[in-house]
Amino acid sequence: MFISGFLPRSSKNGVSKTQSAGNQRHKSSLVGTSETTRATTYPKSFCEWLAGILDGDGSIQVSKKGYTSLEITMGLEDLPLLRYIQHMLGGSIKMRAGAKAYRYRLHNHLGMIKLMNCINGHIRHSTRLLQLHRVCQVLEIPVILPIPLDAQSNWFAGFFDADGTISIAMKHGLPQLSIRVTNKLLQDVESYKVIFGGSLYFDSSQNGYYQWSVQSRKDVIMMLDYFKSNTFRSHKSRRFFLIEEYYSLYDLKAFKPDSIHHKAWLAFLDKWNKLMI
Repeated sequence: MFISGFLPRSSKNGVSKTQSAGNQRHKSSLVGTSETTRATTYPKSFCEWLAGILDGDGSIQVSKKGYTSLEITMGLEDLPLLRYIQHMLGGSIKMRAGAKAYRYRLHNHLGMIKLMNCINGHIRHSTRLLQLHRVCQVLEIPVILPIPLDAQSNWFAGFFDADGTISIAMKHGLPQLSIRVTNKLLQDVESYKVIFGGSLYFDSSQNGYYQWSVQSRKDVIMMLDYFKSNTFRSHKSRRFFLIEEYYSLYDLKAFKPDSIHHKAWLAFLDKWNKLMI
């Protein structure tokens, strides 16, 4: 699940550097497996959360001229989230032409070094891990393999901010609250099932993707407990604050049109929907 064999190793501490004759640019990057190789100036909770954001909505690249950069693109409603990242890392934010989205970008050399030392070991998305390897190779930073996740990891919060949803749908006359996370590859969402339970299934629409979800009250409350100790920052995560109110109204059967509490249910739905605007 954690792609632990993705990056090659040929010695106890990693692969030694090599150089091609007449070409100093082709190097194999070191691969580390210990936290002792990390030298970050950011809190671990921020680094885990940021890695989750990048795994979902980010891109770390090396240009043809060998310059490294980070880009994160999110909808207009998540500008405060991007502002927070800018506050922590520096960089710039611009509205994308013709799209209802903002793009955050970091390309300062020292800033990229600090970024790599922050997210190194926390990146685990298949595509992003390859990008991390390439950037670290250019910056001559040993790559740290993905560190195993646990129920306290802020990575889940970051990845949810990027690729998660909370929704309520009516099924057979009853409201059903669901927490979901989607991605193209199974291995990039299955860690949610390992830690939080729920189910995984493949959806063939939109060229196909995998979706993890929890719908039972027990599993949803477990996610709510996680939320209370781990900071989400996207606009959609605000719905977590309404989960307890949802279950209180559900137990009162306020969703039924003939219920004396139905006006409270309608007011709740109004709040629920406004959080996504």
